[in-house]
Amino acid sequence: MIKKFFPFVLVLCVGLILSVTPISASKAASGDKVWREIDNTPSSQTESLMTSDDYKTFRLDKTLLRSILEQAPLEFGKSPLESAATATEAVILTLPLPDGTFSRFSIKESPIMEAGLAAKFPGITTYIGEGVDNPGAVTRFSLSPTGFRAMILSAAGTIIIDPSAKDNTENYISFDKANASRNDPFICKFNNEFANLAKTDFENISELNFPSVSNGTMLRTYRLALAATGEYTNVFRFVGDTDAQAKARALEQQIIIMNRVNGIFERDLAVRMILVANNDSIIYTNSATDPYTNNNGDAMLAQNQTTLDETIGTTNYDIGHVFSTGGGGIASLRVPCSPTSKARGVTGRSNPIGDAFSVDYVAHEMGHQFGANHTFNGTVSGCGGNRSGSNAYEPGSGVTVMSYAGICGNQNTARNSIDTFHVRSLEEIITFISNSITGGSCPVNIQTANSVPTVALVGAAFFNVPKQTPFTLSAVGSDLNNDSITYDWQQYDLGGSTTAVPNTDSDGTARPIFRSYVPRTDGMRTFPSLQYILDNANAPPATTITNGIVLLTGELLPAISRTMNFQVVARDNRAGGGGVNTATVQVAVEGNSGPFVLTAPNSSVTLNGGSSQTVTWDVANTTAAPINAANVRILLSTDGGQTFPTVLANSTANDGSETITLPITTTTTARIKIEAVGNIFFDISNVNFTINTTEPRKSPFDFDGDGKTDLSIFRPAVGEWWYLRSSDGGNGAVQFGSSTDKIVPADFTGDGKT
Repeated sequence: MIKKFFPFVLVLCVGLILSVTPISASKAASGDKVWREIDNTPSSQTESLMTSDDYKTFRLDKTLLRSILEQAPLEFGKSPLESAATATEAVILTLPLPDGTFSRFSIKESPIMEAGLAAKFPGITTYIGEGVDNPGAVTRFSLSPTGFRAMILSAAGTIIIDPSAKDNTENYISFDKANASRNDPFICKFNNEFANLAKTDFENISELNFPSVSNGTMLRTYRLALAATGEYTNVFRFVGDTDAQAKARALEQQIIIMNRVNGIFERDLAVRMILVANNDSIIYTNSATDPYTNNNGDAMLAQNQTTLDETIGTTNYDIGHVFSTGGGGIASLRVPCSPTSKARGVTGRSNPIGDAFSVDYVAHEMGHQFGANHTFNGTVSGCGGNRSGSNAYEPGSGVTVMSYAGICGNQNTARNSIDTFHVRSLEEIITFISNSITGGSCPVNIQTANSVPTVALVGAAFFNVPKQTPFTLSAVGSDLNNDSITYDWQQYDLGGSTTAVPNTDSDGTARPIFRSYVPRTDGMRTFPSLQYILDNANAPPATTITNGIVLLTGELLPAISRTMNFQVVARDNRAGGGGVNTATVQVAVEGNSGPFVLTAPNSSVTLNGGSSQTVTWDVANTTAAPINAANVRILLSTDGGQTFPTVLANSTANDGSETITLPITTTTTARIKIEAVGNIFFDISNVNFTINTTEPRKSPFDFDGDGKTDLSIFRPAVGEWWYLRSSDGGNGAVQFGSSTDKIVPADFTGDGKT
């Protein structure tokens, strides 16, 4: 629901200069008329300092938006504006997408401020939503004096909706985070001083064995005391602002950031942080008199603990953090609920706004506070000196929340983090918050009636495969609440560090060689990604170029004997408290076998549909123990290897050769796939070939369909033909003609002669 603004909100609107952008008559509008696409502005620069060449600009009807949101019920109770009969009915709101289309969401108001704080700042409201058109999508957005800001999380990636320019509350851009980049580095100075507080309030934490992940039947809410240095507050101060107005602006920005952070923590961990009622008392406006050393994160750890304990009261918050404009990020490990260390978290950036600040910085540092270590295996540039050897599960810089995406030089696998935690991080955090003595001792737990999704492997939990050969892992899940499940396959292997290309094992060192990606709606993942099989003959390039930036590919088939572990994370994507579950499979690579390679057809040949062809492959010792692949299946694709719906041989001996019959079809993008029966490895033709449907000219009087003329005699008395079949020597009769027919010369061969 929307409340009336306090007077300070009116001041925020004075003097705003909005650009006038023409609306093209051909541009689309959302079904609820809240959004209308307009012409893009010349620059893709947004207030978030993330630039993207692939975005759309939309004009927001703020009056209509507010009229819809006034009807939104509270997440865990009815809105005062609604009757009890409709209290649980969410409202439908449409959000704009980067391709110019719109998607509907079921919306409820979801406060992240305690009631006392919300009453002081009624112009700041936050909402949560589940996809209607895309049931697996979840959104969190905020509406405040400086505008509307949203984050949509789905299997298609993360979509950001931000003002098109600073101070523009009318026009917004929608862009895919994957197509955006940030323009400044960030270093996390991880502090493990309080990592193992055994024998105190974190007894035996260091001895825990992290189990498989299963979480999400309740939402754990932690009271967050979020301080701000005077330097941070003054980033948002307008000329002429009073301290109270500057403080209100800083709090607004804190809410915008934490709303996005909560979206990630809720989906992956069923954790929410709620700002305490007197949080405004720790937002400082004078850098000369505040209790913080703004550019020294190490010093601010202790300063924040002391400040929050004295100002908020140690019993009145569960986790503390401070935003600054310098000093980078630093946090202590596993500290929420600890009376002596729960405020030890700092995030500082010169321009502390936008999605990169929310995810790569704040969510990362708070991830440390909740128990997660760094997950990257890189060792150069920003990664140097910050690698956690016992948690280095991601190649190079890594890409998940606890990685160093974008700051590890030639070991970067991505420019920004994706909005998911690695399964190792999930294990660490969920173990911590589930412990009633430590991280589970202070949150308020809200029963959400959510059920944890189930997930099961398709096939065995262990496979032997040849080296340098593609393979596919599969899982299937279900959910009692009928929530839409997404799947996230991740390699789960520690590895030796390296200063060379970090995702190779060809030097004999077993290390992580497959990067993580955003979750997807099907439970399959092929290693390496299909594009590298089809375009690169199973050998991904060491680097790729994305929007002009060279990145480590982060995928490479194993070249040595080793056992690789993979975990699939199933998420039910329940808004406001998601459920997760995992399953594990081992893949043992046999270094004396492989690569298993399809050898023909393996060039851009043209073949006739209906013809017999010989498929050949290099068995590469895959019939021998321990692989024991006795049989293979041969499949055909007509769409360039994207799908293989046609079975040419369902199960035939793995002997390197098989004669098959091509279907009568026309395609220029045919590929053959040969896969081991009862195993996960396979190979695909390196290039497309053509299948031609031109049928051969049929022979005259070919009664048995073998393409040859059968000896035949006409009996005019009864009007029938007697024939001798060329295929098997048998004979028969067929009624054709009548007793009045006459035999005349005929041209059977088409050469113009009788």
